[in-house]
Amino acid sequence: MEETEILGRVSLFSHLKSRDLKRIARLSRHCTYAKGEKIISEGEQGGSLFVIISGEVEGNVFAQERLEITANGKLMGDITAPRVSIAEGVLFEGQCTMKPPGQLKPPTPDAKEEGGAEPASTGRPPAAEEKHSI
Repeated sequence: MEETEILGRVSLFSHLKSRDLKRIARLSRHCTYAKGEKIISEGEQGGSLFVIISGEVEGNVFAQERLEITANGKLMGDITAPRVSIAEGVLFEGQCTMKPPGQLKPPTPDAKEEGGAEPASTGRPPAAEEKHSI
């Protein structure tokens, strides 16, 4: 499958014309991750948009604006985001916290939840299993 076709299936880009998708594809970086390899560490601020083409994500995910999991996606971990879109056929195991933009704060490994309890966490950084991102 061509990168422009993959980008066109992501709702964020679905309204764009082919020439715009080609421009985004040219500016993108295609990466392949080995099973168990870290994409980003828990608590680290990411400055990228990840489009997972295949595989699964294990670990907690924080999105400042939106998280979209497309068909056949797999996420094992908790989600924190203002907007979440989960397609039919997705395997998701975890909890989801949603609040308006600006009211969410990224979880910190040493943060305490109300009542003094430790936040729920897999204890593992997000890992990849044969993942590709654009």
